[in-house]
Amino acid sequence: MNRKVAQDSAAANGVKPPFVNVLLKVKRPAPEELTHHSRKERYQLLRANAEAQREQLQQWIATHNLSDEVRSVSPATGFNMLFVECTPHAAQALLQAPGVIDVMPVDQVD
Repeated sequence: MNRKVAQDSAAANGVKPPFVNVLLKVKRPAPEELTHHSRKERYQLLRANAEAQREQLQQWIATHNLSDEVRSVSPATGFNMLFVECTPHAAQALLQAPGVIDVMPVDQVD
């Protein structure tokens, strides 16, 4: 039995699938867009970008009916990374979310 079938049958029986922690790498401004700014301004731009990506991700999650499968999305920082606690199914689906470059299990992050 493959994992998706097992998850679907578990959900049908009222058993919630386990949650996993993943790290999402999201798009960030190109380096050329940041070169003429001070360090403080670059941080502010990167932070604003990460917050916009987070908001867009949360809207996408709601639109795709994954809210019950996503327990949390970390606050945005100056980095282009977001931590998400979700089901394996949602983690796979997040690869299709706008602005998401990669989804990595936290235990496999180098």
